[in-house]
Parts: sequence; structure tokens; C-alpha cells
Amino acid sequence: MNKKLQTLYIIWYREVLIYLRNSLKFFTSIFLPILILIFLGTGLKTIFPTPVLHYDFAQFFFPGILGLSISVMAISSTMSIVWDREFGFLKEILVSPISRSYIALGKILGATTTALLQGSLILLTTPYLGINFSILLFLKVMLVIFLIGYGMAALGIFFASRLKRIESFSILSQIIIVPMAFLSGAFFPLKNVPSWMITISHYNPLAYSVDALRWVVLSRSLDYEKISLMTTHSLPVCLAFLFTFNIIITFFSIRMFKKLK
Repeated sequence: MNKKLQTLYIIWYREVLIYLRNSLKFFTSIFLPILILIFLGTGLKTIFPTPVLHYDFAQFFFPGILGLSISVMAISSTMSIVWDREFGFLKEILVSPISRSYIALGKILGATTTALLQGSLILLTTPYLGINFSILLFLKVMLVIFLIGYGMAALGIFFASRLKRIESFSILSQIIIVPMAFLSGAFFPLKNVPSWMITISHYNPLAYSVDALRWVVLSRSLDYEKISLMTTHSLPVCLAFLFTFNIIITFFSIRMFKKLK
């Protein structure tokens, strides 16, 4: 058991170090979401004023950007698998007497941690957006971020295990993230969109992620009726979906990782 835990720790620690030592990635992962919130959120707020939406668009926009940011971070962090595979480091790990399941879990937890770090820093902007916050609420949001980051990291492991070149991962991640982002409700409510978009969104884990963040982040700022106007799914449904998705995608990502050669 100690060896298994040590394996998890070493793999996790390496993934976190890769993120922290890349100062440019660390800076842009925080700066870009905040930049989008300030400029795009302010600009769209003038188009959709409060009397029209019956709520502040900045409050609607923040959980969506937060969910997208941590999802992109979690998936992009798993690119280290493709990097290690292309430059031969992964082969050295795979031939060691270590269970591949724990290697995969260590990488998933490492990517999840980077998403937690990014999310915690973005949450510091909530006072400037008129969102009431507290320490207890912060812990609740971090728990939701963990669920989202873990699922997206496992999804990234699943696809990264099939690829051998970094360029392929970059292209594939964009193909995956962009449709999920537009069908997540991060940029606009999904209640009034065409029925085919609503149908697809029911199978989109990012849609449940954004809704869960809205329910938790805005719980002290808005009442139930206003939050329900922004969301498509209730909080219990979102949490149940995320738990189920995380279990299923973890199984398939570990299974795919074990097939690496």
C-alpha cells in the first residue's frame, strides 16, 4: 500500500511541478479568463441589461467562464502523456514495476490539482462582480471544481493515451472542447435554443458542470427562481451526473492507459 501511495504521490507531484514551473502557462491560465470576464462580460452586459434578463449578466457569465477555464486546464495538463511518450520518458515509467492504474490515477489527480489551483485564483475576482462569497461557500465551490477537473482530466487521459504526437493532441482537444463549450450554457442559456441543441447538451458533461457551478457560486447572491432561469438542470442532477461520469470515464481512461506500448 505504501508503494502504491508513493507512486501516486510522485506522479502527482511531477504533474504539479510541470504546471508551476511553466511560468508563462501559469500566468496565461489565470490572466486570460479574467481578461474575458472583464472585457467580454462587460461588453455583453450592455447588450443584455438586467431589466431584460432579470439578472446580472456578469453573474451569469462568471460560472461559465470558471467552468470552461478549469476544464481546459485539466484536459491540457494531460498533454504530458503525449509529451513523455514522444520523447521516451513514458516508456521508462511503463517498464518499471509499477501498476499502470496508479500511474494513470496519479496523472489524473495531478491535472485535477492544476485545475483547483487555477479555479481558486479566479474565485478571488468574485467581490468585483457583485457575488457574495464566504469561506464555506469557497470550500463548496472547490469541491465542485474538483469533480469537474477530475472528470475532464480523466477524459484527457482517455484521448491522450491514443495519440503519439503533441500536434495531434492539440487538434483533438480543440475538436472536443469547442463543441462542449458552446453546448454548455456558459455563453448563453440553453432553455431557448433549438431542441436539437438541448438534446445534445443533455449528454454534455460540461453543461452539468456549468450548471452546478451556477447553483453553488450564486447561492448567496441570487434566489432560487433567478438561478433556475440561468440553468437547465438542478444541483442534485448535476452532482449525480458528474459522479457517474467520473466513475465511467476513470474506468475507460485507465483501461486505455494500460494498452500503451
